[in-house]
Amino acid sequence: MIEEFEYKGIWWLPYKPEDRISGWLKFSPNEGAVLDLIGSFKDISSIEKILKEKILKLEIILGISSDGKNITLYKCFETKSNFSFPGLSTSSFYADNVFVGAHFQKPEDIKFKSLFVHYLYLDEWVDVSGFDIQYLPDEEKVIVTYKRPLPIQATIDNCNISLDFEAIYPARSYVQKEASIKQRTYIGIEPLEEKSFDQYLNIMYHIQNFLSLVIGRSVYPLVVQGETEANKKMINNKAHYPRVKIYYNYSLFDTAKAPKTLLPFEMLFTFKDISDRFEVFLKNWFEKADKLEPVYSLYFGTLYNPRMYLEHQFLSLIQGIESFHQRIYGGEYLTKEEYEHVVYDALVNAIPDGVRSDLKDRLKEYLKYGNEFSLRKRLEEIFDKYQEILDRFIENKNDFIEKAVKTRHYQTHHDEDLKKCAASDEDLYHLTQKLKILLEICLLREIGTFVLTITNITFVPCGCPAFFFITSI
Repeated sequence: MIEEFEYKGIWWLPYKPEDRISGWLKFSPNEGAVLDLIGSFKDISSIEKILKEKILKLEIILGISSDGKNITLYKCFETKSNFSFPGLSTSSFYADNVFVGAHFQKPEDIKFKSLFVHYLYLDEWVDVSGFDIQYLPDEEKVIVTYKRPLPIQATIDNCNISLDFEAIYPARSYVQKEASIKQRTYIGIEPLEEKSFDQYLNIMYHIQNFLSLVIGRSVYPLVVQGETEANKKMINNKAHYPRVKIYYNYSLFDTAKAPKTLLPFEMLFTFKDISDRFEVFLKNWFEKADKLEPVYSLYFGTLYNPRMYLEHQFLSLIQGIESFHQRIYGGEYLTKEEYEHVVYDALVNAIPDGVRSDLKDRLKEYLKYGNEFSLRKRLEEIFDKYQEILDRFIENKNDFIEKAVKTRHYQTHHDEDLKKCAASDEDLYHLTQKLKILLEICLLREIGTFVLTITNITFVPCGCPAFFFITSI
């Protein structure tokens, strides 16, 4: 899981390198980075100055750990301070980002030429191994051969995205009792020129979403490392870039609930299923990111927040489906000009003169969107486009659409007349799961996987009638 650590060291501000303070830096994925200092960066020469001091916000704090690591804390703010006369002053800071292995003097210096991210379940999804193991029981011998796999490259928007493989080789000891080789898969991100860490975060987020969709589970970074010109070292006239470890707050991710392993057949599909078209699918995902951003937010909001109330999951998914249809297929009964100049004007003019002004304004606002397809119409069109696959897990299209529409109306308006027609409890759960798969099918179709041949979809009974995965593509 995500590494926790504690470093003892000395700490200072970039513009006051002579004023150094001892302290401890602690990091945990859920609480983030906290620096506890025996001392203060404030001027504590008098009580009057202490009382006038405000909570400190510092862009950068630099440090060196007791074992010699250069550390940069970025976006820091003071969480508490204590002053005693006589006695020692103490203070604590929270940091948004921690960079272990490099010193950055200014925020604009925090740039990386490449970043390497190891995501949860990435090893299982890629499933590319450099191991060859032979068991020879007759000779009481086991032969283990390992060759690190070559990187797998893709180019997206002038940025090289690669699958990279890191190997940790066995150590030699005087008395050799064990030997192990560990392989870990990273996604490498290398733009044409250095980018700030904040710019990388946007790319990392899109890759994370892509993996979460195709794996079918919430995915998040476990390890983030970067190479930067600030850390460049010349050895034998050759440039080397020791990797900087990067940490930030993971509290948005449900790290405690993630299972340790996930087998490839439990995923929607794996890298091997699309290995010859990996670049195409990733390009499609990035190209559609802006257009489908509201859809992504609604879908992944339910995936990354499993504790979300079922009713909220339902509303998010049904809204995501509506937004997807509107952004991909449009959906207007008349052209904009025809509706505005013929229908809309006529309907507004038909509002009686005696109607209250606030009600009249509300009616105008409602009529402004009257040309857009209804939820029912959008669902019907999606079923028509994906009928062959949807027929496999939805027995009656009309009943499903009717239930989805009336449940949405009830959950939105809480009209008691609709309550008896709306899904609830177990029915609402199954309806929500089917909507989730419906939206997944829409998104998969847009990146190019959907099931180039429908026969590749297999449904598995698992207590939920809406669960499926792609066995091959």
